[in-house]
Amino acid sequence: MNTKKAKGFKRTSALTLGAMGVVYGDIGTSPIYAFNEAVKAGGDSRNEILGVLSLVFWTLTAVVSVKYLIFVLRADNRGEGGTLAMLSQLPTKIREGKKGIYGFTVFIFLMAAAMEFSDGILTPAISVVSAVEGIKSVNPDLEFLVVPLTVIILAVLFTFQFKGTHRIGAVFGPVMIVWFLTIAFVGVSQVVQNPESLVALNPVYAFQYIVQHQWATLFVMSSVILAVTGAEALFSDLGHFGRTPIRIGWFGLAGLALPLNYFGQGALLLREPSAIGNSFFGMVPSGVPALLMLLITTFATIIASQALISAVASLTSQAVQLGFLPRVRIRHTNKKERGQIYVPFVNTVVGVGSIALVIIFESSTALAGAYSFAIAFTMLVSTIGLLILAFTQWSKYKFFLVPVFTIFLLMDLSLFAASSTKLVTGAWIPLIAGFCLGSMMWIWRKGRQQLDLRLHETSMTWDEVAKLRKKGKINLTDNLGIYPSAVIDIVPQALEQQIRVMGSMPKNVVVVKVTSVDMPYSHKAPEFTQINDFLSTVSISSGFMEQRNVPRALRSKTIAPHIDEREAIYFVTDRTLVPKHRTDLNRVEEVIFTTLHRNATAPAHFYHLPDRRVITFDVSIEV
Repeated sequence: MNTKKAKGFKRTSALTLGAMGVVYGDIGTSPIYAFNEAVKAGGDSRNEILGVLSLVFWTLTAVVSVKYLIFVLRADNRGEGGTLAMLSQLPTKIREGKKGIYGFTVFIFLMAAAMEFSDGILTPAISVVSAVEGIKSVNPDLEFLVVPLTVIILAVLFTFQFKGTHRIGAVFGPVMIVWFLTIAFVGVSQVVQNPESLVALNPVYAFQYIVQHQWATLFVMSSVILAVTGAEALFSDLGHFGRTPIRIGWFGLAGLALPLNYFGQGALLLREPSAIGNSFFGMVPSGVPALLMLLITTFATIIASQALISAVASLTSQAVQLGFLPRVRIRHTNKKERGQIYVPFVNTVVGVGSIALVIIFESSTALAGAYSFAIAFTMLVSTIGLLILAFTQWSKYKFFLVPVFTIFLLMDLSLFAASSTKLVTGAWIPLIAGFCLGSMMWIWRKGRQQLDLRLHETSMTWDEVAKLRKKGKINLTDNLGIYPSAVIDIVPQALEQQIRVMGSMPKNVVVVKVTSVDMPYSHKAPEFTQINDFLSTVSISSGFMEQRNVPRALRSKTIAPHIDEREAIYFVTDRTLVPKHRTDLNRVEEVIFTTLHRNATAPAHFYHLPDRRVITFDVSIEV
């Protein structure tokens, strides 16, 4: 028992360290720019500074400590987090909705997922550029280096993503712990000099600010929300590290260091209002201390970028599994943790997008408007998901949960309204990107439904194949044909094409189905079933760390006595989609769906089939 506890403690400690380096990078670097932007929008008088500080503290507490860490982390899908994981937990009638309120609900969840993709592009851009801007506090004449240095840092970061988040977390975790200790120390040093800022712990100051400024508070809240950037990463990165390490990291360090730093910035501004616009770097004396702070801030913002990059990778994998995106190449980078993955195509898109935003906007202030909108929309949708779950899966506790989640909804609606004030100055970027990517996922889902329906309508049955063989209407080739297929019950398209076009088929047919299981490696042996004198099936269980290697599975001890894989020929299809005159897809949707389908990973590559023994049939299908 002691040994098990020791191993459990060691594993939890390692994951907590990794979580500090990956999950909390984004929200951990928010003090660099969030309070600066909020005070610039909120005013420079004593009461205004205290009011903004109180708004920041209570927003941080309500959103992160209460909403995400207590409630949202429970809306997982077998350990996986994120918007799509929450969607997968909703009732079937909602998940499969095509029209009306159910269809709209699915679409806003897809848009929220798309906003997480946008966050993955925006976070590295704003985090790194805000840190490099600190070079101006060291020497104002070096401001021209901000954009070039940011681009170089981002290029290096994205280049090394293939190493995996467990390696990155192991390196970044200790650095991030130093970061939190540093910003806490710097904040405390300012609070000691001017403890007056601590009165902002009283929510009355936030309430008085709202009453005094009324609707103008919305413009301030559009900057205050920057203090909770990265909160969605706590949920999205759930599959990488687990619920307990994420909570330990927040309540043990991050959730203490961040408020201390914000109160330190408030103390500085109450004492020296001239520091407005430079409240973070202004807490550190000039000279060597400022240079050291610049260096550690730059390292911390590199880590901040990792939080959303990892979240986007997880989101892509979930979207593929749930049928919202076509197959893409996904590499698992850790044998022990399921969620730690690397997606080459997505990493390239996110990297190029981040660098492009830095070149176009050039400053953190210019990027802030775009950033806040994406965060607010994602948080609003997560609360809608919580309310739906409260009435369905958690109905036993709905009398307690619904009032709590309603308060969250009102809070998120106010934050969303506030961030909408930035639509003209940059929020249009994640809005358009979210709508386009969300629409793409909607179209892929809709197109796959049409394609599956068409395949079931037109496919031959095994009884028809048996009758044709019995009547001698098919020429039998003296070889073994292997057909990877997602569905064993219907005739694979490759075999159907052989029969209808060539009038032939292999003497012996093996249909192979690969089923993913929720563990790193499956120890379950492939199962061979003889259906009749010419047809047999093989079911293969594959763990998430294993390659879907069909040939290797067929050469295993349990299958080799039944079939000789080394002499077999593999038959797969390359589908060409032809639009029907009558279809649920309009012309634009047809073009998008066929383009996505054409660029999906080929079956031969996906199943690691031997090139010299693969025959691919080009099959035209009307959809």
